[in-house]
Amino acid sequence: MKKNREYFTTGEFAKIFGVKKQTLFHYDQCGIFKPDIVGENGYRYYSFTQLESFAVILMLRELDVHIKEIKEHMDHRSPEGLISLLKSKATQIDDKIDYLKWSKRCIENKIKITREGLNAPIGEIVFTNDSDEYLVTTDYKGADDEKAVTEAIGDHFAFCQSLGLKGTYPIGAVIPRSSVTESGYKYDRFYTAVRPEELAASGYTEATLDQGGNFLAIYDNHGYANVHASCLKLLEYAETHHLTVGDKFYEDVILDDLSTEGYYNYLVKVSIKVK
Repeated sequence: MKKNREYFTTGEFAKIFGVKKQTLFHYDQCGIFKPDIVGENGYRYYSFTQLESFAVILMLRELDVHIKEIKEHMDHRSPEGLISLLKSKATQIDDKIDYLKWSKRCIENKIKITREGLNAPIGEIVFTNDSDEYLVTTDYKGADDEKAVTEAIGDHFAFCQSLGLKGTYPIGAVIPRSSVTESGYKYDRFYTAVRPEELAASGYTEATLDQGGNFLAIYDNHGYANVHASCLKLLEYAETHHLTVGDKFYEDVILDDLSTEGYYNYLVKVSIKVK
């Protein structure tokens, strides 16, 4: 046996892949990857023909394929079995890629919203230009108290989850302009803005296309405490400047617990469309 020329020692083989020798020992004991030969002295030796096989096994392990599943294949290995195993993992990779793309979009959207909050002129009335959005909405006819509203928001979030719209979509609220009086206001709907491609993937067909355009907006960093006052300020500004506004206000949390401490320090944006 010309082991020095034709075979790798355990240490040499492990070094090629950047793993510990113990990994090879463990895989041998588990029965998923054995050395090509074992010398009379008990030393293990690996052939160059085993390089690709071990690379595939390492890849499967990095994809969190359990050793038991790999061993099941190795115990009953066949070309058909290998194709079946690899195709199932390719499908899982596609799913993971889709999830990572979705995660990146969520991160980018959160960065965008947070930057908006960071640059917001607190307490000032400003004009904004917003794009069209598809909104998944749930109606609200409940009592005008915090407990009922909290439960309704939870129900809205659960509804979005049931559609496969999971995770980080912010929830906004619609306040009918007709409900805003000197004494208070009422919510009419809760909404979540969703990208068209994700909406199509969910199969949900009852989303509302909310037309974009020019809006009057005001940012306040006292949570929901001044939403009512913000609505009144916007109406007063519109009247003073002879502006025709829409029939609903939009309430959006811009900075939440992830970037500011405490419910009463949230940055909330209230806006209304200018016709």
